[in-house]
Order: sequence, then C-alpha cells, then structure tokens
Amino acid sequence: MRFHLKNNNPQAVITLYQKHMQSIMEGEVGGQVEGAEDHQLNQEYHALHLETTPAPKPLDPGRVYLLLAVTTAHAMRDSYADALETCLATVVRFHDYTTMEFLRQLGPNARLRAKVQTYVERLAVSRLVARPPSLSKHVSALAKANSLQSSEKLYEKVIQGILGPEPYLAADPSQITPSLSISMTELGWTSFLAAFLKCERRDLATKVWDDLIRCGVRPGTSTWTALIDSFARIGATDDALSAWEMMLAQGGKPEGLTYRAIISALFHDRRADAAIEKFKAFQRSHSNPEMAVHTLAVHNTVLNGLLHTNRPVTANEVMINMHENGPKPDLVSYNTFLGYYSRLGDFKGLAAVVSKMSSEQIAGDVFSYSTILSALLKIGKQDAPETILQLMRNQGIQPNVAIFTAIINHQVREKNEKNLAAAFFMLQTMEQESSAQPNEATYSSVLAGLYRDGWLAPEKAEEYRKNIVARMKARGVVLRLPTYHILLKACLDYPYPEGLNHALAYFEDMRRHTPLVQTTWYILLAGLLQRGEWAIAEEYVKEMKNSDVSPSASTLKLVRKIRRRGK
Repeated sequence: MRFHLKNNNPQAVITLYQKHMQSIMEGEVGGQVEGAEDHQLNQEYHALHLETTPAPKPLDPGRVYLLLAVTTAHAMRDSYADALETCLATVVRFHDYTTMEFLRQLGPNARLRAKVQTYVERLAVSRLVARPPSLSKHVSALAKANSLQSSEKLYEKVIQGILGPEPYLAADPSQITPSLSISMTELGWTSFLAAFLKCERRDLATKVWDDLIRCGVRPGTSTWTALIDSFARIGATDDALSAWEMMLAQGGKPEGLTYRAIISALFHDRRADAAIEKFKAFQRSHSNPEMAVHTLAVHNTVLNGLLHTNRPVTANEVMINMHENGPKPDLVSYNTFLGYYSRLGDFKGLAAVVSKMSSEQIAGDVFSYSTILSALLKIGKQDAPETILQLMRNQGIQPNVAIFTAIINHQVREKNEKNLAAAFFMLQTMEQESSAQPNEATYSSVLAGLYRDGWLAPEKAEEYRKNIVARMKARGVVLRLPTYHILLKACLDYPYPEGLNHALAYFEDMRRHTPLVQTTWYILLAGLLQRGEWAIAEEYVKEMKNSDVSPSASTLKLVRKIRRRGK
C-alpha cells in the first residue's frame, strides 16, 4: 500500500484494502481490536483514562495502518464520503500515536499530510456522532471525570462539523443530505447540555442551547427534560422552574420524565409543597399513554422526596394509594422506605417494610439486604449477618458469589469496623460454602476498602491486609490486571505513607505477572502526582518511556505536569 501511495495510485490501495476486508471475517477483526481496556475495571478509576481512545490489547498497529492507508487513498481522490463509509464499516479506530507515526512516514507532501490529518479528525468525530448512545456515554463519562477541556474540545469539533466552512455533519436527522450523511440527534445535544451543567459551566450550556436554535433544531420534550434534570442535579431549582415555564410557553408537552425531573428539583430544594402540587398535576394527566410508561418512576421520586423531607405520613399515604389504585409498588419503592428507616435507626419500621415485602412476595436485592444489615449493626445486633442470611433464605434467595460480593463491598464502603467485621463474616461464610466460593473480585473489594478514604489506621489496615492475602494464597486466588488497577488506585489515594509503599509493591508485582497497559501508567502517574511524589514519578516516567507502551495524550499531559511539579 505504501508503494502505491508513493506512486500516486490511490485506486490500487483501495482495491487492496477491499480484498483484505473480504478475506477477514468482521467478527475476527472485532475480536482482535476491540476490548481495548479491561471492561471489568472498577468504576472508581474507569473515568481516569477518558481523554483518548483506549489502546488495543494487544496493540495491532497493522490494522490501524491499513485504515490510515485507505483513508489517505480516499483523500487523494477527494472522496470524503467513501472514506466515511470505509471507517464506519470497520471496528478499527484511529489512535493519536499511530496516526502521527503514519503521517511522518507518508512523505514530503505537506499538503497531503494535512489533508489526511483533517480526514482522520473528521472521521473520528463522525464515527462517534453516528452512534448516539456511544456519544452520550462518552460525554457523560467525561463530565463524571470532570474532564471539561476534553468535553469542550469535542463539542467544538462537532459544531465545526455543522457550522464550519466545510460542514460534514447535519444538526438533526431531518437535515441529512447526501453530503451530510451523519447527524447529531436529540440525545447528542442533550448529552453535551447535561455535561456542561454538571461541570458547572452554564456559559457552555447556554452556548449549546444557542447553537441548537442557530442550527434550526427545535428543542423536543427530551431536551427540555434533560435541561430541567441537569438544573436539578446542580441545585438550580429556580432555573429548572424557568425552563419548565419556557417549555410550556413554547407549546411543549411535559412527559412523565419531565414531571419526574421538576418534582425531583423541588424536593431537593426542600420545596415539598410545590413538588406535591406538580405531582397532583401529573396525576390529573397521567391517563395519557405517554405518561403511563413513567408513572411508577414519578411515584418513586415522590416517595423518595417525601421521606428525605421527613414527611413519612404523606409518603405512606402515597404508598397505600399505589397499592389500591396503582401503579403497584416495586422493589425501588420498598428500598426507599428501607433506606429511610435505616437512616433513623428505626428497626420497627424496617421490620414492617420487610414484612410487607414478604406478604407481597417481593424479594429484596443487594441494596435491601445491605441496608438492613447496616441498620442491624447500627443498633448493636451481634448476629446481624446471620439474620440477613436467614432472611434471604426465607425469601427464597440463595446467595451466590455475586450477591455475597456485592454485600461485602457495600459493608466495606460503610467505613466502620462493625461493618468491616460483618464483611469478614460474609467472606468466611462464602469460604465454607462450596457453591459460593469467593473469587478475585470478592477479595479485592475488601482490600481496596481498607485503603479507601483513609478511614482505617495503618496498623489495622495492615492486619486486615495480611489476613486477606493469606486467604487468597490458601485458595490459589491470583490477581489480574483489573484488580491490580483497583488496588493501585486505592493505595495511592490512602493518605498515609503505607499507601505509597503498598501501591509501589502492587505495581512491581503487577509488572512481574502481567503486561502493563496505558491505563496502568496513567493510574500510577496520576496517583504520584496527587501525592506530590515528584522524584519517584520522574523515575517511573523514564521507565515508561523505555517500555513497550506508547503513552496516550492524557498520560503525556500528566508527564508534563510532573515535570512542572504539578503546575
């Protein structure tokens, strides 16, 4: 392909690529290239590495270079549409490092290199926009990680694709043309809107709204709902109410989720009376089929709001009405009451809810059992773990590994030695049951919990750590990459010196047993940067550069911060 590119024969490159694609099953390609990161990575650090596309594991640059070569061929023929079709038909994705390396080897034609770079950037954006759920998930994850710069940069690329001098994206599906075959959707617009509000950048959220209007897109009910919900999440109740009134003034028809959003906003601002009025308005119109789909969600929001504003009598009245007239309460409804009585330490109230669940034949879930367990421990019930296990059996629930592990994780997160003891009791019970033997995830949830937020003194943490390590060795449980990442992150967050020591020990152990990936280096360097361990960080930067891993843009950004001592 490189030979044909140098000889200005793009059609030959395209033909070779087509033959290559015909010879390989699409699923086989996906199996080689996707799975870039371990999907079992804990959510605690999953957002750490969002600024760039994850690196393949193992990296197979050959396929990326093939895509870059055929993209170059299409660029030489001025056929962006064909380049887009080719890009969307493959699971292979562009990566910063391989793109730069390919362009460097492309030759002295600066104009062609710039053109290919433009194609690659536009194709990457188009690929994301063409998959609205993926775009929404990506933008939401960036907001969760507070990666404002990355979110803003992506949004600017999208807007340039719509309103720039050379548009390649449509603002709405209704505006699709042969030359603008990929469009933003309501989900895409609302994702950016919500993300910027979550990052407390109202100026950027306002820009999204203005751009929406400028692009000739009429905000739909989902957009209004997302706006109201986003205002609710940041506590801007007056803005949420203004958006509600503006929606009605423009002829918008609130759906069930729109009511849920405004009711939630009012309850969070402790305007319970106003929230109840909105709920009554919803009830008057809930015969609408579109409302009926979300009726239960609205009722559960009301139950939660009433209990959080300490109106249990009204909440019980709503619950009774749900039993008599619908919608029938679900597990979320009961869990809301369990959480309320648990916070109060009201064991009698808890028992009444559990009794009602049993009579209605509604089995609990991990949240239910963990909440009850924590409440029992709070009032000093020594046999609380045994009580919970018996309750599960009474409800026909046979605890499996997943249920045990989730309850253990929940108890460890309570950051209390009573709850930690309960977690160890559950762990011991698992070890004694052949049908629910603890696995790597079970043990790692306890290990990570020992260091989370520095709640446990170093001496105690070390005592428990040795206990867990001994149990793992006795059962031949070994750590894999995702678990190493969880422990590395937890230890680096531990404020005592022991946290750093254990983190580096885990890192060295990891290096002996499993290949390191970009995420590993990112977590390590981010943690060292956070702790201000400049000398150690510098040493690991040198080691990373001598390794087989090509650092991502986000990792290189950390390197620059380390060299500037965090500035």
